[in-house]
Amino acid sequence: MKKIVLLLLAVAGVIHVSCKKSDNNNDGPEEVYGKWKLTEAMSDIGNGTGKYTKVNGEIKYLTLEKSADKAGNFKGDAFPNLFSFRILDSVKMQVYSNNYQMPLTFYYKVSAKSLELNPPCIEGCGYRFVRE
Repeated sequence: MKKIVLLLLAVAGVIHVSCKKSDNNNDGPEEVYGKWKLTEAMSDIGNGTGKYTKVNGEIKYLTLEKSADKAGNFKGDAFPNLFSFRILDSVKMQVYSNNYQMPLTFYYKVSAKSLELNPPCIEGCGYRFVRE
């Protein structure tokens, strides 16, 4: 009887370990792709007091289209001078603009419903989006 109980406990343990919740929650670069609505912007005069404030006026969108492995194109009116990007790692992307010959490095933070982009600024700056 003890052997059967031990066997059942071992089987239950194996099943429990094999049924571990999947890590496939798209926390990778693929999640940046899609249509985003600009909701907040932040700028700082250099003294660290900058805060995100709600964007007023006409609604602006940013669409990140996938074009190749870890790369894509910008569309929309939120950043009209940006045209493409390449994901460098989980927090940085290389961005190509009509205004600069060299690519810029943007920091980003993404979740299923939000995207935060921080372009290179002398003072702090950033943009927050929600997924459309």
